[in-house]
Amino acid sequence: MNNPSKWPALALLGLLAHSSDAANVSMLGHDDVGVSSFISAGNWDDGAAPSAGNDYFTGPFRLRSPATTLNYTFAGDSLTVHTSEGRLFGKSVAAPVSPGQVLTINKLILNGGYVDQSGWSWLTLMGNIEVIAESSFGASSADTLEIMSAISGSAPLNISGPTINGGQDTGAVILSAANPYSGTMTLCANTPANSEKGLLRLNHRDALGSATLNTISTTLVALTFSAAANTGAFNIGALTGTGSMMLSDTVGMPVVLSVGSKGSSTTYSGSLVGSGGLVKVGSGTLRLLGANTNNRGDTAVEGGVLSLTVPHLHDESTVSIAGGAVLQLDFAGTDTVGALVLGGVAQPDGVYSSGNSGGFISGEGSLLVQTVAAGNGSSTPTTPVESPYRSTRAWRAYDGGSAPRPSSSYFDVPFMAVRTWYSAGALRIAGRRRTAAIYYSADDAAVVGIAAKALRDDVQRVTGLLPRVSTRAPRAAEAILIGTIGASPLIDGLIAAGKLDVAAIEGKWEAYVAVVVKHPMRGVRRALIIAGSDRRGTAFGVFGLSESMGVSPWYWWGDVAVKRKSAVYVRGCHTQASPAVKYRGIFLNDEDWGLQPWAAQTFEPEVGNIGPKTYATIYELLLRLHSNMIWPAMHEWPVMTTPFYLVPGNKMMADNYGIVISTSHHEPMHRNSHEYDESLLGAYNYWSNWDTVYHFWDERVEETADCENIYTVGMRGRTDAGMLAPSGTTDAQKAEKLQNAIIPDQREMLSQHVNGNASEMPQIFIPYKETLVQYQAGLQLPDDVTILWPDDNHGYIRQLSNASERARSGGSGVYYHLSYWGVPASYLWFCSTPPGMTSSEMLKAWDFEARNIWLVNVGDLKPAEIGTEFFLRMARNPEAFRNFDQHDYFTQWAARTFDAWHAEAIAEVLDGYFSLNIVKRPEHLTSQGDSGFSPVLNGDEAQQRLDKFASLAALADTVYGRLCAEQKPAFYEMVLYPLRASYKVNQRTLLAERSRMWAAQKRAATATLAAEAQAAHDALLAEVEFYNEVNAGGKWNLTLNPMPELGGWARETQNPFLMPAVGSYSPPAAAALGVAIEGSEAVLKSGVPGELAVFSRAADSNRFIDVFNQGSAAMSWTAVAGAPWVVLSETSGTADARIVVSINWDTAPRGNAVLGNVTVAAAGGAELTVSLVVHHPDNLDLADLPDAVEDNKVVVIEAEDFVARSDRSSDGAGWRRVDKATASQDGMAIEPVTASSADPASLPTGAPSLTYTFYAFTTGPVQILTQCLPTHKTTSAHEGVRYAISLNGDSPIVVDVNAEEYTAAWNVNTLRAASVGVSDHKITAPGSQTIEVWMVDASVVLDKLTVQLFQGFYLYEAEDLTVHDSSSDVRVTKYSDVPASGGGGMHVQSTKAGQFGTFVLPNVQAGDYEIIIRVKKWTSRGIMQLAVAETPTGLFTDLGDEQDLYSTSGGYSDLEAIPVKFVSDGPKYLRFTATGKNPSASNYWILFDTILISKVAVDPPSGP
Repeated sequence: MNNPSKWPALALLGLLAHSSDAANVSMLGHDDVGVSSFISAGNWDDGAAPSAGNDYFTGPFRLRSPATTLNYTFAGDSLTVHTSEGRLFGKSVAAPVSPGQVLTINKLILNGGYVDQSGWSWLTLMGNIEVIAESSFGASSADTLEIMSAISGSAPLNISGPTINGGQDTGAVILSAANPYSGTMTLCANTPANSEKGLLRLNHRDALGSATLNTISTTLVALTFSAAANTGAFNIGALTGTGSMMLSDTVGMPVVLSVGSKGSSTTYSGSLVGSGGLVKVGSGTLRLLGANTNNRGDTAVEGGVLSLTVPHLHDESTVSIAGGAVLQLDFAGTDTVGALVLGGVAQPDGVYSSGNSGGFISGEGSLLVQTVAAGNGSSTPTTPVESPYRSTRAWRAYDGGSAPRPSSSYFDVPFMAVRTWYSAGALRIAGRRRTAAIYYSADDAAVVGIAAKALRDDVQRVTGLLPRVSTRAPRAAEAILIGTIGASPLIDGLIAAGKLDVAAIEGKWEAYVAVVVKHPMRGVRRALIIAGSDRRGTAFGVFGLSESMGVSPWYWWGDVAVKRKSAVYVRGCHTQASPAVKYRGIFLNDEDWGLQPWAAQTFEPEVGNIGPKTYATIYELLLRLHSNMIWPAMHEWPVMTTPFYLVPGNKMMADNYGIVISTSHHEPMHRNSHEYDESLLGAYNYWSNWDTVYHFWDERVEETADCENIYTVGMRGRTDAGMLAPSGTTDAQKAEKLQNAIIPDQREMLSQHVNGNASEMPQIFIPYKETLVQYQAGLQLPDDVTILWPDDNHGYIRQLSNASERARSGGSGVYYHLSYWGVPASYLWFCSTPPGMTSSEMLKAWDFEARNIWLVNVGDLKPAEIGTEFFLRMARNPEAFRNFDQHDYFTQWAARTFDAWHAEAIAEVLDGYFSLNIVKRPEHLTSQGDSGFSPVLNGDEAQQRLDKFASLAALADTVYGRLCAEQKPAFYEMVLYPLRASYKVNQRTLLAERSRMWAAQKRAATATLAAEAQAAHDALLAEVEFYNEVNAGGKWNLTLNPMPELGGWARETQNPFLMPAVGSYSPPAAAALGVAIEGSEAVLKSGVPGELAVFSRAADSNRFIDVFNQGSAAMSWTAVAGAPWVVLSETSGTADARIVVSINWDTAPRGNAVLGNVTVAAAGGAELTVSLVVHHPDNLDLADLPDAVEDNKVVVIEAEDFVARSDRSSDGAGWRRVDKATASQDGMAIEPVTASSADPASLPTGAPSLTYTFYAFTTGPVQILTQCLPTHKTTSAHEGVRYAISLNGDSPIVVDVNAEEYTAAWNVNTLRAASVGVSDHKITAPGSQTIEVWMVDASVVLDKLTVQLFQGFYLYEAEDLTVHDSSSDVRVTKYSDVPASGGGGMHVQSTKAGQFGTFVLPNVQAGDYEIIIRVKKWTSRGIMQLAVAETPTGLFTDLGDEQDLYSTSGGYSDLEAIPVKFVSDGPKYLRFTATGKNPSASNYWILFDTILISKVAVDPPSGP
């Protein structure tokens, strides 16, 4: 069909429409990219641009519009787009807002052709359009085609569709004119998920006033109505098809649809959804087959017949029927409406049908008219619903009582002590082949019966004897009587008889009393009574007894062995106050690789998912831990967890166990957002689809109204993202939507279905991720809603309540993470957050009165047993953790869980495990990039780390070998596996990294080391297999279920199970000597001595030299010290070796720079020299030195190693040691954390301070790196996370280490568990130096101080530098990238030549330097020129040549060193300008990682 001589015959109708004397011009071929025949000769057969007097025909070819932002008018008399292959192809590149690019065509004829826009833009057509054969309009997914032309004709017209343009056109077509078009317009495609445009938008009420609309789309947003045009009814000539439509405009307001003006009869089987109205006009019949789902609008029949086949008129709607018109009810039964108007006359309440409506109603159905009572939403007055779980009083910690005093035990059992022998007044629970019978009332809550039967089983676990459980009247000499005050006739009878005093707990929350009583009732000689203030209080009391008998809460979920006892006796009484935090629970999350496959395939295959059997075990665990709430598992990818409420039995099981169900931050109103099918329901968008979303939530609220729930209010996106909103909506506007529409609607649901007064039902708002920004933008919450403050997903709370927020009746709580999938990196396989760190953050939350809810994300629950229990135990009584000692906690935990014999060793293992893994979580050791542990610096950081792991593993293996068989499964699950697996991840990664270095050094042993890395990986997989299939008899099979095949953004979740690349080197046959020294990866070259770092007497330094063979043949070597006081650990050998070099200080000569050397030689071969310098001053007295002394230009001081401390006199606030709370273990924090911030202007007075001393030999500029816990601003009233610091009495420098979430600095901080403040100082004289640190904000937790003296170079992380200025049209911003040094860099987003960014390098000394810039090259990079200046306004001088940063391989690399001379001390200014780009480059971008300023000559150390 592409022969131009043939196609005009197909356009005969089009030709007849033109003037006989006009010339016909046809296209000869397609307009390719860059060609537009719209304004040029292009492909026209006359070789000229379009002009007046000619008619133009596309034929089967594509006519492109100009790909510009300019407006154009087609110069010809007409343009005809022919055949199904002919196309007017809009290529506007204007901004994607109206009107974009405007094309005016005075006469556009569609004769079977296609008009669309594709350019991520907006195209507007003006003029006139005539449709003479079936044709189509469309726009690509990100585009808009607006038609302001008047459309005429009667031929069919299609709006996009899967059969058009390959299904690509799913953008918006907008009709903005009153069109006389009378044909059938068909909507024939789905719109993309989350589309805010819709396939067709009516921007004029008469756009389809004469047309037939045929919609066959299956999405509600296929047709949308412009808010700007919503000034009256939208007129549609006739309506047919199967697709549904939403009767609301683009801002969510209802619209009225007027249908039938053509007078034809049609059938419409789609649904009319929303609160808009329907008006039937004209003489024909409109037959509606679909359900008008949730349609709250009114219905009017003004002409012809409206036939309804389904009784779905809204109960509150008004139905009006004009004279001569008929409402035909073609259904059996009665539909309810709020009002009926016949012939303009309102009818009284009653039933109306064909028999009594005077001809207005026909058919077999009828209408029940019930007038809606004002303000009630119901047709008859009703009593407001009332929930049994309503609360009318504010929560008070410990229910208003005083906090229990901290004791020496973190594991105080909340019950009387159990003995194995009888004493006076004791009740025998079991022993001597007899047991006390257990009684409870059948009328009591289900959880009481569950607890009673669990107690029976626990007694059997402990003694081997099985008690009887009964709901009958007690008849036993010895009995255990269990029940809830006010719900148990058994307990209430004891109270009435004066046998039980419950005054201490009655009316309180989850409290209980236990007491042994003589003759409590007839037939019972002695009884243990356990009475709860409510149903959970009763259960907690029962499980308190179980714990006292020795049954661990983790007997099932942790396989903790129960120690057998010959007998169990109890005496006395115990009263347990309410817990400190009201709601305490867990979130099962990211369960794809553990809990879900285990439940679905191992434990509950009959359900094939996480079902009631699984949840029952979890609920029991929660009760045994005295916890009461859960966010159920809800993930949908890569493994689909069936939504909680869609699994039969899940809801009932929770209610039976008395567990409160709540849902996560993107599951409002108990509705798992993954239940929402956008292909059926339209966008999850409260602006454009609010009625559907409302109904979606409302259904679940009604379904769960009879259970105890905490309702999540607010709205986020369906997939843990920001909520959908119209383009350009600000955070303040989103806050307004939440405040004035979404949350009020959600509370209306509660009032209708749950409790008439919504404020009495617990509700939470979670300012998570972007929702916190919306809250900070001004969102005002109802006073009774609890704010659940989240951490930043990595254990550091983002914000807590300020004074006004603390005064809210709803109070606040905390949502905390022990597991996370997300940026900057996930941690899903190991629980590696130290309890000390959790304690520090949660005590802060407690002190800022976050006391209503503590909820922790525990991932799959296993292997997070230790962290889960710690969090929930702390929630019961935070004051018990006020002076937390982590080692003591672990010792007590191990003694309780295993035995006292091994407790100390187990505590040592756990301390070491958390200490090593919080510095770098195992999941953050990637298969690519830098581990952060150097094999050549600081004595070989990588090997030191592996040595620590190996030592812990050996200790853990020893303990495992000594435990009895019953104890081994629990120890393996909770201690040994996490340690071994994290060790193997580290070993594999660090050995692989070292093997890559060895390959670069050409070490013959590279393959051996690579094999060791592979062996570590294989050992890791063997541990996983043992955990799943062997330990505990395979009970937990698939609890660890890696998916290393996952790709894309999810691949990093599998980091622990991804084998990194290893080094590869094929050595030559001949032996060759290789030598490398500490501090460098480079191999020494013959004739170029290596230089070891300075040996300091004060630090008693030692360094290492590696000797290795670079060939296959055998090699012997010798090492000779150049002086007798240089000590070598090895002096000869035939294998690779590490020589440790140390100094014999007794014989070493005195001096500030004593020279020495070591010579390494191969037998009959090469000889390499290593130089060394010894700093051994004459007058150095070690006894006078402080503990912290300069070594190799660095001093490290742990924060807790201060020499003086000063508290603030006004309130006693001061620095206090916090145990195991930081990356280097202990830290210093302010107590109380609620202390007011200090005024920086008043420093150094009026603020708590710490003083440190160190000894320095070097003078000149220094930087003090103050490492802190990466906490956030405590409340919105705090200005930052600030401290002040001075050296030797210089003016205090205020440093803020706060990093906003998702910034490059925050990314780095979370990955290293530290934020680092940098301050610049100067040492003027060697000797003792004094640092003072003051509190400015109480949220600072100091970790350690590192003093970096001038080492002859300055190394700057680009992301830490200040941007001095940049060209006005370029953006300079930080970016995050794990392989980058420090995890990020700086990006000059230049888009053309001449754009620049200028960076400030602080406090550089005068001298001669080399500048080495580390960049990230890629295909989008430009050509860069560096220029420097020494003043902010000074002349910039170009340095070096232009650098082309284009590369197809990508990655980070150092540019060639550039010499520079600075003539003065002070800041320097580096300007980077894009001067052009490689022809193959796609942009002019410049990405920086680090900037190194290295002095050409470095002076030796000075004397003391």
